[in-house]
Amino acid sequence: MPVRNACPTAPSAAERVRLKKMAYGHRTEHWLRVRAHVVLHAARGRSNAHIAQETGLHLDTVRR
Repeated sequence: MPVRNACPTAPSAAERVRLKKMAYGHRTEHWLRVRAHVVLHAARGRSNAHIAQETGLHLDTVRR
């Protein structure tokens, strides 16, 4: 089965800054932090399998 890449995203510079603040913010809710990490990985062109491995999430969760 071929490895599929995450949906291609191209966040603007302002969106990328906001995502990084959410991903590394101490007061950000956990689910938002995890989601921001997934989006940042997808913006780098990583595959769903690689994102799942890096974040410790299930592959189906990353696909969603």
